[in-house]
Amino acid sequence: WKSAEAKVGFAKGLPNPTISFGYFLESVQTAAGPQETKIGLMQKIPWFGKRKADGNAQFAKAEMAFSQLEKKRLSVTHEIRNVWYDYYYLIRITDLTQQNFELIQNWDSVIRSKYVTSRTGHPDLIKTQIELIQLEDDLLSLENQIQPQLESFRSLLNDHTLLEIIVPDSLSFSLMNSDRNHLLETMNESNPDIRMVGAELNMNKAHLKRAKLNRLPDLGIGFEKIGTGEKNGSAFSGKDPLAAKVSFDIPLWFGKNKSSIKSVNLAVEAVEQKVISIQNELAKDLEKVLYELKESSRQVELYQNVLIPKGLESLGATEKAYRSDKIDFLSLVDAQRRLLKFQMKYEKALINYLKSKSKLTILIGGETS
Repeated sequence: WKSAEAKVGFAKGLPNPTISFGYFLESVQTAAGPQETKIGLMQKIPWFGKRKADGNAQFAKAEMAFSQLEKKRLSVTHEIRNVWYDYYYLIRITDLTQQNFELIQNWDSVIRSKYVTSRTGHPDLIKTQIELIQLEDDLLSLENQIQPQLESFRSLLNDHTLLEIIVPDSLSFSLMNSDRNHLLETMNESNPDIRMVGAELNMNKAHLKRAKLNRLPDLGIGFEKIGTGEKNGSAFSGKDPLAAKVSFDIPLWFGKNKSSIKSVNLAVEAVEQKVISIQNELAKDLEKVLYELKESSRQVELYQNVLIPKGLESLGATEKAYRSDKIDFLSLVDAQRRLLKFQMKYEKALINYLKSKSKLTILIGGETS
């Protein structure tokens, strides 16, 4: 991007001057003496507007490069967030499974006490042991996933000295402004792909203007000095004459210029269609992301405000009933599994919401409010 931007001044600059040198194979005799050599300097000056068109085309090219850079930055940021969110989810699920494991261990001691006093049968004790073994296996599987996730994060950051990823105990949930019209307007203004194709359109329009200006001649101005030898008896002997020169390029090949203009016109039309295509594609992507945000936020609120509180209430009542020998152990395990399932689904819905929100930043070209 910086390289393309630095070329704007070069594109608007004048072409290099031309210096010429000549030697007369046969000297031309004049009143001042024989003309033997000549040296000249010529500067070509493009017709008014040509240099500006070249500069505009290069500036648009620099804008394209900057938009490409911005797109890459947003994409890398999105990837880093996704890996961080996946790591957070892995740690949260591990913590929830560990808490569940410790709870079953507490129940195991209660069951053993009831078994000693013959208030419960041997099957309940076996079920507890099986449940603990299954949870321990789940914990080992989850813990084995931590190192690969850490390596993915290190790779994205290009920092292999990173020892761990810091994640909080929980992530807050807040609804964002998801007004479709506002987001669509922001996307059409700031999306890197739209900005890139907009710059491409400006570049081709500058090329079109330049192609039309090619029908006009370029001006050349300069001077020429003729080296004159000595001549006896002449008052002007040895004086070197100096001549001012003006030249014009004649755009004689009209067919060539016409073909060039037609070619650039077609390129402009193609990019205009490309703009419409990209806008339609991005509008479709925006609708998909808005659906994902709506669906995941609905699930977050459902689990956070309804199902998890109900699950906790159900587990408390079920545990109390089991201690009073009113229900069997399997009912208690089912209540705990149900609560764990709700908690895991809440965390998954929250991560899906945050990932969709991050995806939205790529579409609108920046952070969301």
